[in-house]
Amino acid sequence: MGDIIIEETNHRAFAISLANFFMLVAFIAILIYGIMKENKLYVTIGILAALTFIVGFVIAISQVLKEKKLLIISMDGVNDCSSAGGGFGFISYKEIKEFVIIPHYNTETIGIILENRREFMSKLAHPNWKLAKRNLYLKQPAIQIHTELAKDMESEDILTLLQKRLRDYKRLYE
Repeated sequence: MGDIIIEETNHRAFAISLANFFMLVAFIAILIYGIMKENKLYVTIGILAALTFIVGFVIAISQVLKEKKLLIISMDGVNDCSSAGGGFGFISYKEIKEFVIIPHYNTETIGIILENRREFMSKLAHPNWKLAKRNLYLKQPAIQIHTELAKDMESEDILTLLQKRLRDYKRLYE
């Protein structure tokens, strides 16, 4: 069995590309209005702004088409690449006790219950350490995987995959 890659939807990039498109259409309308009324100010503004928003639109479309990984589930562990939760990086199944679904600001996230929380947190970079410490202060698991942005998958589906891989790992190596 290979790695399972769960992709992240990019709603923000889609919204930016849509905004750029509408601004492009608006400034093309101003350009056409300036040509019809023979007003050089409107023509100049229309051309400059249209060129700017064409470039912005092309860049935004490239961002929409770029595949962004949310989570990589391998045979050895989980690689959290999410942008929403801070991205804790690779977490080995040796360090994981279990996975649970927890409510988090009207969404469901997957909490990772660790075998030895202190040892794992001592290896984290400062921003991730602060995030894990905040989660513990809120009486939640230290590590959370934000799955609300997962493309074509629900939190329960991801939880099932994670639990299956964890069971397989424990059966093989313990």
